[in-house]
Amino acid sequence: MKYWNSTLKSMSEYIPGEQPDDIDEYIKLNTNENAFPPSAEIINAITKACNGNLRLYPNSNADNLLQVCAETWGLSPSNYFAANGSDELFSLFFRGFIDRDQTAAFSYPSYSLYYTMSEANAIPYDKIELKPDFSVDYAKFLKKKYALVIFCNPNNPTGTGINREGLISFLEKFKGLAVVDEAYADFSKNSMIDLVSSFDNLIVTRSFSKSYSLAGLRVGMAAADRGIIEGLRKIKDSYNVDRLAQAGAIAALKDKKSFNYRVEMINNNKEYLIEALDLMDFSTTPSDANFIFTRHKSIPAENLYNRLKENKILVRHFKGPRLSDYLRITVGSMIEIKAFIKALQSITEETRTN
Repeated sequence: MKYWNSTLKSMSEYIPGEQPDDIDEYIKLNTNENAFPPSAEIINAITKACNGNLRLYPNSNADNLLQVCAETWGLSPSNYFAANGSDELFSLFFRGFIDRDQTAAFSYPSYSLYYTMSEANAIPYDKIELKPDFSVDYAKFLKKKYALVIFCNPNNPTGTGINREGLISFLEKFKGLAVVDEAYADFSKNSMIDLVSSFDNLIVTRSFSKSYSLAGLRVGMAAADRGIIEGLRKIKDSYNVDRLAQAGAIAALKDKKSFNYRVEMINNNKEYLIEALDLMDFSTTPSDANFIFTRHKSIPAENLYNRLKENKILVRHFKGPRLSDYLRITVGSMIEIKAFIKALQSITEETRTN
């Protein structure tokens, strides 16, 4: 800490989900990774790119990837920007699109990395409480002159999607920059990416970590007005998306059959999981994501988290108002879900008898 500046000293640290050294001994339902591996086509594309050309820098703007993004999601290739995961995107937004004498705003509860990134860049921010049903209260985001707001669609950790009509109405009034983080949108088909063509103050981000099973490659995308894209290119690292990541992401977008299979399987598994939890007196928030946000009617969430961990099952428990009552559980494979349900049934029954 001797050489830390004032911002580093005062900021909160983002704490990711646990990754124990003996992770193979656990059922890991805490970090929202895809339960199914990338297809052989994707692995082959990455393997093919692992050749002598690794001595050369990759295409600095990932132009081939941007072309496939346009073919997949619409808009023009010039409306897309490729990044080293969504984390880099958020870092660039705070670095280049808001000044330190301006204020940002984010929903609460939501993805805590937004708060951390804001603090890391010395940007003041407000947390705007979600409504009791975890929907966005757009009116509260218009009460002050915010320069940057971020909505998560569907929201992490609640799993709730945002209302399209509400967002459009908000954008028609809002004068700052609005970001919609769609890391999990493929599980609901509730995307706002087409609205980029109507609002030059809207950025929609996408991730290859969830629906495309490529969390280990670190690829994120931003769709926005060309002026915003030019700004992102101006402040990004020179070669921010490596050759293997570009090859894997292109193959993932083209492999629609495997993509559709993964999404369908996860959504089916999610229904099974929610039904099983209902029978154990859990109350689960409607989820548009590959995870659920749930609480037991009488057993504290932290107790359940600790007992599950003793059984080598990892889920996510957050501290803080409204969060601490819930567990966030990634939708795993059916084998993982059944093992989780069996352990949870044992824990809840044991708790009732004590």
